[in-house]
Amino acid sequence: MVVIGILIALQINILSEQKKIDTIENTYLTRLSQDLEDNFKSWEKIIQNEEKRYEGTKSFIKFGLNKNKDSVLSVFPYFNIIARWDDLMMNQVTFDEMKSSGKSDIISNDSIKISLLQLDQLYKKDFERNNTRKTSHDKYINDPVIDVINSLNFIVLDNSLSELHPKNYTKEELESHYRVFQSDFFELFNNQRFMNSVVASTYSYELVRGEIQDAYSKTLKLKKLIDYELKNKK
Repeated sequence: MVVIGILIALQINILSEQKKIDTIENTYLTRLSQDLEDNFKSWEKIIQNEEKRYEGTKSFIKFGLNKNKDSVLSVFPYFNIIARWDDLMMNQVTFDEMKSSGKSDIISNDSIKISLLQLDQLYKKDFERNNTRKTSHDKYINDPVIDVINSLNFIVLDNSLSELHPKNYTKEELESHYRVFQSDFFELFNNQRFMNSVVASTYSYELVRGEIQDAYSKTLKLKKLIDYELKNKK
């Protein structure tokens, strides 16, 4: 009877310890799912911005090839889209915490563990490519814009920034600022470094979008796998 009592107590301790491990695992899985939700939403936004950038580069190229150029206002809505750069921000807090604390093995599902490692490697490659593209974008897009465009004319012409205007501009003054801005804009389109980068961005769109779509799909797939695991553990 003593032996049986000891075995029962041991079994209870084992079950209790396993319950603690399961609780910790479920906590990590829940946090990982939340992080991945943040990430695939970020990828969705990046995909949308890349599509807008692509439409912008096409409009810039059409405008640049048009010998009888229309008003710069036809491409101006795309100006900020072309010049802006989206930094890649992925939420890896939980995964990094698990690695640093040696808790990666607490995930019992091997498919989830392998997918987490693969996605981490994919994110690292995406960060490297994004940083390389950002360096090129700053050099060939932003630098020419900074050198050529006088942003003060832009502020005067932008009604959404009227609180910055020191006065109410007359029609003649606005037309004068517009002529200067238009002249600067034409000079930008004659800048070979800028236009070559715009054209290159158009050609690389499918490749870039494919990389982003791949990361988005794998992020969403892993989240679904983790959510399914959590559902089965209830």
